[in-house]
Amino acid sequence: MQKLLVAMAPAKPNHFAGIHALNLAGRISAKVLFLLVLPTSSKQPQSSEIKSKEEAVKKEVELLVEAARLDGTAVEYYLAYGDYEREVIKFARENQVTLLVIEPPSGPGSTADATNTLLDKLRHSINCRIEVVNEKQNL
Repeated sequence: MQKLLVAMAPAKPNHFAGIHALNLAGRISAKVLFLLVLPTSSKQPQSSEIKSKEEAVKKEVELLVEAARLDGTAVEYYLAYGDYEREVIKFARENQVTLLVIEPPSGPGSTADATNTLLDKLRHSINCRIEVVNEKQNL
């Protein structure tokens, strides 16, 4: 069975990547693995704004996972603390992921170079296909 990994972080929640992976899993009978990577500082006291953003992302992922399960899609949800790249690479290797579905980094300071750097690091560190999902722009 194919395993599709949707890696997420509060700074870059991949809702479109998650929806894309779930739709794809339904067509090819694959399992979807959601990985939410929180910064190590999440284990320590922090500002209420950061904490509430992390809680909102967790809640959205949990709702997406539950909806997929009700539709009969095999879905698992994991939480990790640490560096985003390192945790994604470690998880993909340990769980024999066949396809990583991600969105390009967004927000302040995000550039095409940053996206390419991230993709190069992932491409050279894990042995699976990578699919980049871009948000569809409304015209």
